[in-house]
Amino acid sequence: MKRLCLILLLPMTLLAWSDTPAGKADVLVILTDQWSPRYLSWENSQVHTPHLDRIAAEGMIFDRCYTTSPVCMPARVSLLTGLYPHNSGHGIWGNALNYHVPPAEATMFQDIKAAGYTTAQIGKTHWTSGASVRQSFPKIEDYHHALGLDYVFDVSGPPDSPNDRSPYGAYLRKLGLLDQVAEDMHERYVKWEFQPKASLVPPEHYHDVFVSREAASFVEKQPEDQPLCIVMSLHSPHPPLDAPGDYATMYEAQMLTLPPNVPDTFRREMRTIGNPEAREILANYLGKISLADDCIGRVVAAFQKRGTWDRTLVCFTADHGEMMGAQGQLTKGRFYEESVRVPLVIRWPGHVMAGHTKTPVQMFDVYPTVVEAIGGTLSPRRQAVSLLPVATGKAAAVRMTAISEIGSQSPLNMMATDGRWKWWADDKGEFLFDLDTDPYEMTNLAADPAHLATLSQMRESMLLHLRSSQTNLSEGYKSKVKRLREAEEKQDVGKNKKSPVKNLP
Repeated sequence: MKRLCLILLLPMTLLAWSDTPAGKADVLVILTDQWSPRYLSWENSQVHTPHLDRIAAEGMIFDRCYTTSPVCMPARVSLLTGLYPHNSGHGIWGNALNYHVPPAEATMFQDIKAAGYTTAQIGKTHWTSGASVRQSFPKIEDYHHALGLDYVFDVSGPPDSPNDRSPYGAYLRKLGLLDQVAEDMHERYVKWEFQPKASLVPPEHYHDVFVSREAASFVEKQPEDQPLCIVMSLHSPHPPLDAPGDYATMYEAQMLTLPPNVPDTFRREMRTIGNPEAREILANYLGKISLADDCIGRVVAAFQKRGTWDRTLVCFTADHGEMMGAQGQLTKGRFYEESVRVPLVIRWPGHVMAGHTKTPVQMFDVYPTVVEAIGGTLSPRRQAVSLLPVATGKAAAVRMTAISEIGSQSPLNMMATDGRWKWWADDKGEFLFDLDTDPYEMTNLAADPAHLATLSQMRESMLLHLRSSQTNLSEGYKSKVKRLREAEEKQDVGKNKKSPVKNLP
């Protein structure tokens, strides 16, 4: 069944990849953090993002793009590896305390570099945590080179320690602001990171502005005849809600309309949050979104100055979304649309069609999409797939379902969607939603006898994924299915609950 729905149908005279004018295309991947697709201008007219809007108007908007995991680190490592979290070489389910992805599996930049590109990651990386990487690579530069990166400028966000050693920490130290910012951030994290309060630093010194200036400077310094792939990774709109300066007051809270799945009141972290408070939280969040948009505009201007913008491939996405009060929840880590669905726009003049598609895709599909576009060779055993067939109008779909997963224990914490039907099972139970008729997921159909066939079909799609996506066959390895079966044997799954994995052959 075709799911491709184009707003603008262009003549099918798209150029072949090799016909790119005047050399290879540059590549710009814009990776944001915790940006819910509910707050994209084409889904919500309250949002002001003129720079992103211009990119989207020239590209394909993927309305049903899902992260492989609604948590920062596993999602980002999936992009870097092209693997689902439960697989060999990835296996990271949360924001780990002592982990680094092995270069042998982190092949994205290696594949791009092998195609003759200069590679750079500027902004948040979040591929490592703790001392693990230093034990294997005494110099972090050696690790980055092993990943296939020519340049890394790692800024994870606002510092919460006066001992911060990042480039941004050094920048604030020179300004005499590091101690103040670190104390403010520490207090926010300890008390409540969703407290909407303007940053202590003005916009020109804000961390994402700092990152975007570095990205623009790097682009402008590169030789015009050398193709460039840069990932600009912004921390915004991830909490703390510290939109700086005028961005903190850009949106009038009392004028904002909340989605219908935000309850009148809800409890979070010993607080009762009503609609007025929820609007204040949203206003600051949207301010950070508009700041991120201006950062995008800055790096676009750098490509224009470089003279390659008209042939630059742009991929805009996020690692995961943000609940922002939906279902009475904040932050991420859930399979509701606000948390697990992410923005995705692919823009490439002369190649990619302008419009929308509801075919299910995944955030980590950006990796093989870029590799195919630049004429590279994808490393073997990757599970992400190129979206160019859909983006160019040559195919309606490249995958039947999108999958997301979090946690490694039973109950099953995994989600599957075919673009219309969405199923998941987690510690709260089993869920089934019809996204076409119930986009805000207000009615759980899992217990409705009228939808038993659909429920069984979605369970089977998850089992098919589990059976076909296990790649680690090393000694002692237990597949996800086996681990789930063993865990369920130790638990009472309830008299009226059917186990999605119980009858697996």
